[in-house]
Amino acid sequence: MAAATFHPNVMRPNGISSQIAAISICSLSALTAIYYVAPAPSLPWSDASVELAPDSDPSKGTVAPSPPKFEIVFSDGDRGLMVYGGYVYVVRLGDKLPDGRRAIGFEKREGSWSAMTL
Repeated sequence: MAAATFHPNVMRPNGISSQIAAISICSLSALTAIYYVAPAPSLPWSDASVELAPDSDPSKGTVAPSPPKFEIVFSDGDRGLMVYGGYVYVVRLGDKLPDGRRAIGFEKREGSWSAMTL
């Protein structure tokens, strides 16, 4: 009669050891935390100061330039997707918008998203 017994594997198991897996997970989570805390790269409209033009005066031949056109297409509460100049940007609360204002919130009005600014 044969009985099944446990025989420990004396050879090293194939694959990644548990220590290497734990170190990899810790380093990946540390890099993710650093990426989240690091400041976002500057946006194209953040570098140049946006000056608001004075009121247009047709007698002097000056016309106020139109504000930059951008559109908020989606928001999840504290972040929003903005289309500006053919590119899509992630905008967080406090970020500077192309018109020089800061985003303080996002809301949906009549089926379209808008940014509340300060």
